[in-house]
Amino acid sequence: MLLTSNVSSMTCKFMASSPAGHDLAPRPRRGYSVLIACRTRPVRGKGCSHLLSAANIQLPDEPRARLRGQRASPATGGVVMASEHEQSPFIEPLPARPSLEMQQKRAKELLRAVWAGDPDALARVRALHPKPPAVEALKLADAQLVVARGYGFESWAAMRRKINSLTETPVEQFRTALHAEDVDRVRELLEQHAEVRAAVNAPISHFDSRPVARATKNLPLLDLLLAYGADLNLKSAWWAGGFGLLEGCTPEEAAPLIERGAVVDIFAATNLGMFDRLRELLDRDPSLAHARGGDGKTPLHYARTVEIAQHLIDRGADLDARCVDHESTAAQYLVHEAPDVVRLLIARGAWFDIFIAIGLRDVDLVERCLRDDTEALDHRTWQGTYTVAHNGKRPATREEIGDRRGDVYRWVFDHNMSAIEAAARLGYDEIVELLLGHASPTQRLLAACGKADRAAAEAVTASHPNVVASLRRDQMRLIADKAHANDTAAVALMLDLGFDSHVTGPDDAEPIRWAAFQGNADLVRLLLQHDPPIGVPDARYGGTPLGWCLYGSVCGWRCDTGDFVSTVRLLLDAGERPDPTDLPTGRDDVDEVLREYLAASRDRV
Repeated sequence: MLLTSNVSSMTCKFMASSPAGHDLAPRPRRGYSVLIACRTRPVRGKGCSHLLSAANIQLPDEPRARLRGQRASPATGGVVMASEHEQSPFIEPLPARPSLEMQQKRAKELLRAVWAGDPDALARVRALHPKPPAVEALKLADAQLVVARGYGFESWAAMRRKINSLTETPVEQFRTALHAEDVDRVRELLEQHAEVRAAVNAPISHFDSRPVARATKNLPLLDLLLAYGADLNLKSAWWAGGFGLLEGCTPEEAAPLIERGAVVDIFAATNLGMFDRLRELLDRDPSLAHARGGDGKTPLHYARTVEIAQHLIDRGADLDARCVDHESTAAQYLVHEAPDVVRLLIARGAWFDIFIAIGLRDVDLVERCLRDDTEALDHRTWQGTYTVAHNGKRPATREEIGDRRGDVYRWVFDHNMSAIEAAARLGYDEIVELLLGHASPTQRLLAACGKADRAAAEAVTASHPNVVASLRRDQMRLIADKAHANDTAAVALMLDLGFDSHVTGPDDAEPIRWAAFQGNADLVRLLLQHDPPIGVPDARYGGTPLGWCLYGSVCGWRCDTGDFVSTVRLLLDAGERPDPTDLPTGRDDVDEVLREYLAASRDRV
């Protein structure tokens, strides 16, 4: 289980992630539509059985009274706020079985109706919005506010909280409050509900972690949980091996946890560099050198000092033991973080490969790898040999793993990296030169394309005119991998050299889908010149390039930085056709583009 900045505690519907939460792959809805609301990870057992009957549903206050006295002056071009009498026909209690998803749908339908000039929708906005904007300026947030006020709530957030209180179990509300680090709400739930107090040590959070895992950096929240019986020393229930609180802490972060009773076990001692504690534990129980912790890692996977690594080895630690989740060795994990430890491991006989040799900047090791592994320059992280065999539910057997080498390098070096690219990324020029000296024309071409070195790539194609045409599919997919990496220069170079722009890469997606997903207008513009699959659903998720773009604009990892407005315009100009029900998407700027397009289409008819 590895977390990166791309991984959030929130995930959009139709956006699945791997059991370890690693992948942020898009999940566009069939056709064009995408879900615009972000939601927490689905919870097992959550469903209609948790909904309350109509008799149990009470609004917090009489709906009309909550809106009393909230007249406001409209913005220029807006609609005058209605009187309390005019509001009355639009105010009603929540349904007997309230659903936040249904209210989200109602808000979108209301907004579309207002944009279409529907009199009833306009009247509802006029009656319920405290400051009705001009029709053309109405946004999704305005529609949500109107829906909420129609049930007597002052805001969408207030309505959401009420619906959650009616449809979520107390334990689910507890989890939500934990993730928000809302100390007051956590206290309230613990005080009011026996089932919440019973769940204070349950694996209800991300990756089957316990409530205290959400409070390691929030001491008031941690102290509250401890007061209700939370156990600092229960590991998570993660399938590949439970994590202790101290396994991922710095010494500074660990200190207050230890003061409060967190026990320094073999993994914590190794992680925190506590040699005396490590020796004490091994003296007491030598088998701990082979123990398994989070992700099924051994203590050696956590060793960041030569002293600790040496002691573990002397006590019998397996140099080449693989973790369960990433099926990788300690040397693979530590090659960047603790190179001196990895040198020790290799000196004591640990397995190594071309990536470890490069990470250590060890020319002799690199040369040995080139001699011993004829495919050394063809390997790529997160592909082929460098993937895992398990299914995310149980550890793979040795037979199932076979000659695979695990996937932790995708985090250590980056995704889809060759040995030459890894050396170049690290700035190890002497190793790059050595590798290129052993490379075939194809390998030199791919290396040049990987770092967008046009001169080097064109030199290869000049001396080997058929090299691009001779590429295998797994080599040609570099263009899709670089689109996934948002590398415009590399993709542009490969397009000019004649790479197939329809080849698929991560998530079986072509370059244009990845470019659209990330709002890379410059790259989309280039790819549109190469017979893109406009209007064609992808094989895995059924989303068109526009669907990928709309999804990425709200739930993608570049939703805050991509140029989605320009990207949508380019795709529409190229022939993508939006469905009116795509609106509102959740992005006001994108909605404006889609509305302009749909209005122009109606005018043409």
